[in-house]
Amino acid sequence: MASPVIVVFGITGDLSKRKLLPALYHLLSQDILPEDTKIVGVSRKDLDPNELLNTVELCVLERDNICDPIGMARVKNALSTIKLDPTEPADFTKLKQHLDSFDSHDERERLMYMSVPADAFEPIITNLAASDLNGPRNRLLLEKPFGYDLQSAQQLLKLINAEFDEEQIYRIDHYLAKETAQNLLAFRLHNPIFSPLWNAEHIQRVHIIATEKLGIENRIGFYEQTGAMRDLIQSHLIQLLAITMMDLPTDMSSEAIHVSKQHFMEQLIPADANTAERGQYMGYSNEVGIKSATETYAKVFLKHSAERWQGTEIVLETGKAMAEKSTQIIVEFNTPHERRRNSLTFHIQPNEGIGLDLVVKKPGFGEHMQHAELDFRYSDTFKNIVEIDAYERVLMDAVRGDQSLFASDREVLASWQVLQPIVDKWAASGDGMHSYTMGATPEEVCSDRSE
Repeated sequence: MASPVIVVFGITGDLSKRKLLPALYHLLSQDILPEDTKIVGVSRKDLDPNELLNTVELCVLERDNICDPIGMARVKNALSTIKLDPTEPADFTKLKQHLDSFDSHDERERLMYMSVPADAFEPIITNLAASDLNGPRNRLLLEKPFGYDLQSAQQLLKLINAEFDEEQIYRIDHYLAKETAQNLLAFRLHNPIFSPLWNAEHIQRVHIIATEKLGIENRIGFYEQTGAMRDLIQSHLIQLLAITMMDLPTDMSSEAIHVSKQHFMEQLIPADANTAERGQYMGYSNEVGIKSATETYAKVFLKHSAERWQGTEIVLETGKAMAEKSTQIIVEFNTPHERRRNSLTFHIQPNEGIGLDLVVKKPGFGEHMQHAELDFRYSDTFKNIVEIDAYERVLMDAVRGDQSLFASDREVLASWQVLQPIVDKWAASGDGMHSYTMGATPEEVCSDRSE
């Protein structure tokens, strides 16, 4: 593999410090990325590389959180920084000269990682193209949210597609890079005992829920513009839904997977905004310094138009400052003779694994039944396997040119079309906002609802 150049716009941001730089350290220290890889940190201010590294907990992915001296040396050798104003074309000329200086022996692939607010995309993309940094060896990695609503997403697509080809564009969804999410398609493909049951006749409900114990922390500007639905449901959860329920692709190629995902998402019925629920944890407005109508909890109910899924309930739910950190996909089967349904649960994080809930007879002379779970955990079965962080996989797939885990433009538009009715209603009014205490369970957030 040729040594790439990874350009991080927003190198001093929270995402870069918490996720990208630790992932790059681990990839370099484990010889997964070539030693001669180059990392270029782009910032609005003059920045010393060593001072930047001193502000980062670089080795959080290591078991003992201790950096290997050789790995540290590789990161320091790889990292350079450059001051750049996104609106100043001359700064992009300097960036191009800096990148060209790495091409003494061969032309390297360049990853342009946009770890910046969405409103910075337009000037950066325009100036990249004007500086001839949009050729075939330049790949554009975009963090979500991709647009603010359907109209802004369409405008952003128009801008990017005018300067970059679709095969150069990588719209990041790090949830799809998590190990259990990766296993979803493999599970469905290689366990055919479930295939005849994968329809509305047998599946009553698909519930995808992602909760976090933490609040918004130091992401005030981002979160106040985004909210729970844009942050998780429009991107991560709707992508997980597609992987869970779509028709199996003809093969495991990137193209075939995207065809199946797109077909599924375009058949989702636009949401009924009157059924959607939202909440905000107590103290949020004090954190952001204004009386805010931004939701920190959201629950969306969807339906699918395909005959195969008519009648199956679809629920996407997320919240911050909740009782626990957990992401699960729960497939509930029709069990007319039981008050509690059989279920198949994919534990995305933490404690990655798969659980199957079954009804069994209790020992003894009676006919008393109870539920028991067959439980598989990655950590128990694969004890000596080095775990791959989601951002490590995102970076390596982009280096290899594999777009399987990245959202296509039509998938992005389809997700916004489904959720636009809720976006419009919530923008027009703050009515229906539930208030909940930090540490609440999902059931407690909207305790006055009836289901």
